Parts: sequence; C-alpha cells; structure tokens
Amino acid sequence: MHLIKIAFLLSFLALSQKSQVQGAISSELDHHLRCLEVVTDAGALMIENSITAIKLLAECVGYQPKLTLNGSVLRFIRLAHQFAKKAIYDRPECLVQTFTTAVGLIRPIIAKFDSLRCFDD
Repeated sequence: MHLIKIAFLLSFLALSQKSQVQGAISSELDHHLRCLEVVTDAGALMIENSITAIKLLAECVGYQPKLTLNGSVLRFIRLAHQFAKKAIYDRPECLVQTFTTAVGLIRPIIAKFDSLRCFDD
C-alpha cells in the first residue's frame, strides 16, 4: 500500500513540473486544475460550515436527542432518521432556510466556476 502511495505522489510531482508538461496538454491541464481548485474550495467551505448549519437546523426544528456514549451505529442511524423526518415533515421552513444559507455561502464560488467555463469543451 505504501508503494502505491509513493508512486502516486511521485507521478503527481512529475506532472506538476511546468517543464514536463508543455504544449496543448499544459494549458488544458492548467485549466482543469483551476476548475478542480474551485470545486475543492466549495467543498471545504461546505464542510467547514456543516457543523454550525446542523446545530442551527436542530435548534430551529427543536430536536434534542438523548445521546449516550455507548450507542451503536444503528442507534446513530435511527437518530439521524428521526432528525431528518422532523426537519422535513414538521418544520420544512427550517430546511429551506438552511439550504438558502448554504447557497448564499457558495454563490461566489459558483460564479467563479462559471467564469472559468469548466464544462465547456
């Protein structure tokens, strides 16, 4: 497994060298890397704000589960199901507010992604 990781790292470093990647592949690869950077920025922003969003959603919905430290995975899945059911059926406006906030967070990144024209051939 370690040999695969080392080979992947060395391959990536070889591709990263500007002198190695010239011509048509260079500009195309650079464009794809910029698009990938924008996507990872959006993912990082969503992950960074996910805990706060879930806490705010739980407060809005009024969900307070009884947590125990020795709970199983099945219990965690049940709690997540109860939370989702309460958010969707009882207080859908809280869910809409959470999604609206998330869209507002990534709107500048979406604009940057669109300006790069990543899906155009």
